[in-house]
Amino acid sequence: MSDSDPADVMTVTATRMGPAAVVTVTGELDLLTARKLMNTVDETRQWPGLAGVVVDLSAVSFLGSSGLGTLAELATRTTAPTGSGGYRSQPPEPVPPLRLVAPSGNSAVVRPWETMNLQQILPLHPDLDSALQSF
Repeated sequence: MSDSDPADVMTVTATRMGPAAVVTVTGELDLLTARKLMNTVDETRQWPGLAGVVVDLSAVSFLGSSGLGTLAELATRTTAPTGSGGYRSQPPEPVPPLRLVAPSGNSAVVRPWETMNLQQILPLHPDLDSALQSF
């Protein structure tokens, strides 16, 4: 018996949709896979000319505490100024805003999100269109 590879339990893809990027997550978002999502979103945020980044959680089948923590951290990164606040010759680059998508019927995402009261930090959009239109 071998340990399962985190790639077996979650896939993450990033695509450009007009002025926005969509990061689609499929499978389990937990301790083993949260870093992969964080890295993908951080890399995607570097794309030039982005109006925002949407993380589509519609196909997430499990959202663990590490996944919740990662999403909350991503949300605060996009609302707080970047950088250490030390001496800088230029102001920090603006960070593209983040939106999350999870249909109301996806209790694997919606239930823990509401239980942890994270909608105050970053509300869930019911579908991709509404998230994209919010930029």
